[in-house]
Amino acid sequence: MERLEERLTLAFLLLSIICVSTQKTTVSWCVLSDAEEQKCLDLAGNATARNIRGTLLCVRGLSPRDCMQKIKNGTADAVTMFADDIYAAGFCHGLELAAGESYNGVDGVSYHVVALARVSSSDLSLLEMHERSSCHPGMRTTVGWTVPIGYLVNTSQISVGEQCNFPRVVGEFFGYSCVPGVKDPMHDPRGNNPKNLCEACIGDDNDRHICANNHRERHYGEAGALRCVAENLGDVAFVKHTTIFDNLDGKNQESWALDLELEDLKLLCPDGSEAGLHEHERCHLAVVPANAVVVRMEDKCRVWKYLERLQNAFGNVTEGFSLFSSAGYGKSNLLFSDSTHHLLRVLGSYGSWLGPTYTTMLQAFECEGKKDSASVCE
Repeated sequence: MERLEERLTLAFLLLSIICVSTQKTTVSWCVLSDAEEQKCLDLAGNATARNIRGTLLCVRGLSPRDCMQKIKNGTADAVTMFADDIYAAGFCHGLELAAGESYNGVDGVSYHVVALARVSSSDLSLLEMHERSSCHPGMRTTVGWTVPIGYLVNTSQISVGEQCNFPRVVGEFFGYSCVPGVKDPMHDPRGNNPKNLCEACIGDDNDRHICANNHRERHYGEAGALRCVAENLGDVAFVKHTTIFDNLDGKNQESWALDLELEDLKLLCPDGSEAGLHEHERCHLAVVPANAVVVRMEDKCRVWKYLERLQNAFGNVTEGFSLFSSAGYGKSNLLFSDSTHHLLRVLGSYGSWLGPTYTTMLQAFECEGKKDSASVCE
């Protein structure tokens, strides 16, 4: 009996490694905008012209969640998704991954989420953030919400309880914050989200659009959260590890950035310690996985083989159509991230791609299975 089980396990592993060809050669890609649909159509036309085996169809989706549903019910086969959506696709719909993006760095890694603070804040610790002030790039974003709030839940600094009202408990935890978009109707349909989550926001030059979910709020986004800390309006900013370097050395010409020096800032580590800005690999809240191509389990092999053929033809070209460039379409990151160097085949599950630390952050939002506005399966 044990021998039989061993053989079955070996057979499964071999099938997962060796792509078995199928009769179906059409791949339907879910696109989310006019620009992305046009690039998809151009890719299909170029693939046909090069006699690449298979046919690419472009299916219009309304949102990433709509694309998940289309893939689940078979009206689409594939779409590239961010890490949060990958988790929802797998956890809520049983979908898997065929390929992942690599940015010519560490394969499968997109960036690290870090907590930035001023060096002068000597009494600050991520383990004792109650009543301190915080700066977030935006509401319901990976960097600005999912990772830092997931960390607070997992370290038992906040508890959402049965009502699963994250904004309320976050507002009660921090003294004041800037969470752009927290008062938008889509995030706050009843107008009940705490006002103090907007108190560190400053709006535009005319004091309008305070806490807006766009760049009219000057503390919106990665640079905005950094500015929030630089201007002493927040104790900590939750940002990508690249944010500080993207805004120094003249890359950002705004006065607050021109006055900022590397030695003015530090990283706060999850264990309560501190680190230098270049130590993000050991001092971060989470490693955010790279984007990946979501498919049905039975299509992992078929979609990968087609993508492999497309990548061989259009992956690293200097002239003509480029798989990893959105130049000429008026938008960025169409079909794949423009920073993609190559695609990797994903042999394991969506969970193995996401990794344990990031998955743990997302699990904090499952709310004991409740499917309300904060649920991962909304």
